[in-house]
Amino acid sequence: MARPNKRENFDVTPSQEAEIDCFKELVKAPSRKEALLSAVRIALHITSELQNGRKIYTGDSQGNDLRRLVMLGIEEPEYWPWKYLVQVPHPWKKQLYVKGRKLPAAAVWTATLTNKLSKAEAAENWDLPLEAIDEIFYYCEKNKALLQMEAEEEARQLSLKGIRV
Repeated sequence: MARPNKRENFDVTPSQEAEIDCFKELVKAPSRKEALLSAVRIALHITSELQNGRKIYTGDSQGNDLRRLVMLGIEEPEYWPWKYLVQVPHPWKKQLYVKGRKLPAAAVWTATLTNKLSKAEAAENWDLPLEAIDEIFYYCEKNKALLQMEAEEEARQLSLKGIRV
């Protein structure tokens, strides 16, 4: 006859033991076993929510200063490689803009190329650090297909309104 319970034995380092004890105190578990089971239940709940498309945020008690919380080991962190570029909410455009301005990165890039400006001249023209111009060029050259598609869509939408480009 099979036993209804199975014994689990595993080794833990002193630092892992300290983490288990700390968690045990935080969740007020009566034993290490209950603390570990509580951690598993929490992880299962979070994983289920994430798999259902939910996101986790932290903020102050009034719900301000919300920041996306990435659950390492459950989901991949999204690294933001850009210092001078940001996303701007738009119904269909996904290209990045210069931080703090309503200036698409593609506008700087295309104008610089069209007017045959050096990167230093472009930096002076838009009052941006040279490092920002380098970042804009890198971003635009990596995302030419996106920028081309958005330019074509914008031209199409203007055409539908009777505006010739």
